[in-house]
Amino acid sequence: MARFGEEYCWTIRDDPSVCPYIKPEEGHLLSDIESRIREKCIDCPELRKDLKELANSKDSVFEVFLVLLDEMLRREQRISSFIKSAEIKEEIFDFLVKLSSSLKPVLNRDEILYKALVAFTAGGGLGFNRAFALLAANGRLKGYFALGPLSPEEAVSIWNGINEKNLTVRDLLKFSPHVFYKEKEKFKDVLEVMDFDIEDEPFNRLFKTGTAIVVGPDDDISPVLRSFYKDVPFCAVPFFSHRGRPLGAVLLDNFLTGREVSHDEIKAMEIFATEVSIALERALTYEELEEKIGILEEANTRLRENQELIMKLRSEAVIGEMVLQLIHSFKNPVVAIAGLARVLKKKIQPNSGLSKYIDAILQEAIKLENTLRDFVCFVRTKYISEKSHIDVTRVIELLCQEKREKAKLQGVEIRLNLAKNLPLVLGNHYQLYTCIENLVNNSIEAMPKGGKLFIESGVQNDFIWISITDTGPGIPEDVMKNLFKPFFTTKNIGSGLGLYTSKEIIEKMGGNIKVSCERGKGCKVTVSLPYVKGKEDEENTYS
Repeated sequence: MARFGEEYCWTIRDDPSVCPYIKPEEGHLLSDIESRIREKCIDCPELRKDLKELANSKDSVFEVFLVLLDEMLRREQRISSFIKSAEIKEEIFDFLVKLSSSLKPVLNRDEILYKALVAFTAGGGLGFNRAFALLAANGRLKGYFALGPLSPEEAVSIWNGINEKNLTVRDLLKFSPHVFYKEKEKFKDVLEVMDFDIEDEPFNRLFKTGTAIVVGPDDDISPVLRSFYKDVPFCAVPFFSHRGRPLGAVLLDNFLTGREVSHDEIKAMEIFATEVSIALERALTYEELEEKIGILEEANTRLRENQELIMKLRSEAVIGEMVLQLIHSFKNPVVAIAGLARVLKKKIQPNSGLSKYIDAILQEAIKLENTLRDFVCFVRTKYISEKSHIDVTRVIELLCQEKREKAKLQGVEIRLNLAKNLPLVLGNHYQLYTCIENLVNNSIEAMPKGGKLFIESGVQNDFIWISITDTGPGIPEDVMKNLFKPFFTTKNIGSGLGLYTSKEIIEKMGGNIKVSCERGKGCKVTVSLPYVKGKEDEENTYS
């Protein structure tokens, strides 16, 4: 009871029985009535009853006291609400300052999104249970990263871990690649299905309003989102570039606590999103610049290489021209010497003592003529750079028409087995013709007593192959080692440049050449050349 005889509890001193709300450690309130009224009686329902009773029985002034008391309590509640709101705002503002400071030096997209989602989910920030970051590209929004627990048990484990380690806001905002990829992998299945058209709801509304929105269980949204969230309400916050281009969005929910989001928190989300948008645009711009710089550096490297190649080709062209002029200068006197030797041979008697000297001069002159001819061929094949699509079958057929009579006189039978509709190759027609001619000549010369020469072709993987097989005596192993060295020859009359030139041509076209021999059974030369993809159905042409 609030009344004791003629007195009320809030007027009696030094009697502990009059107020059950005074705790043992608050004994001073028994004698200090003024303090007791401020700290205990104002909130006590008994005081309100007493004031109402006094207003009815004694004086209406007590009714005024009752109104004043109600108003005072109402204002106290409002002040408490304002203080709480101010404390929350101060806490959020403090977190925002730390987030802004943490994001300023960052140019890595992953780190920015990690810090952003920490800000949205950390207790010192906005305190959501879970967050999903989606990035915009080519009119679509795709799940990129997520942070938070998958179950109540995991949530308790995370919160306990933060408390046990006494982690501060700055600790939480430190980027950990390990944690980032661990969380991303944890939500992998969810992120993969989060693939939306930017016009899908609620994103259409989100980017049109440009503000954070709350999506309820009755709102019309993408079936994927509805299947995931079911009846759990969630918030969507947009990220924009400084020109208003959508960069992405973050989806936030309290699927465990069910806590409702206040108006102040929605405004705070938008402020957080602005900071994140600035950092994200900076990172995306940096990534784009890095890509462009990479392209420019590659282009610059290629340009430098091409300039060097052009200079090299110019130098080689000049050298080639000089060599050809020099060879021409040698050729004229060699031809004259050979001609004079032939005239002298006809004019002297066969049994003359000079005959052997004239024969020696003639033989050396012929050898020098052949060497000069092969060297001219080598110079031309080395410095010619014009390329076109070549029909290898046509090249072989023309060559065989030219060589068939010579081979027949030597008793060599040429047999062709060429694949139909071979793809074209890219190179110089003159060089390829010279290359195959050298190989065919060598095979024919390897059979002075006659034999068979098989020329075949086909396709394997990305290459066409040409094989030239003779039935000659084969080549010794010691000769095989030096076969492609310049000026190496086993012939009495020969320059040693034929096979070397052929190898140079084949490798210049991106191919390779192999020789296999068996003593007493002959040799097989196989040439492989990359063909031009996509040209199989073109009309066979060559230049």
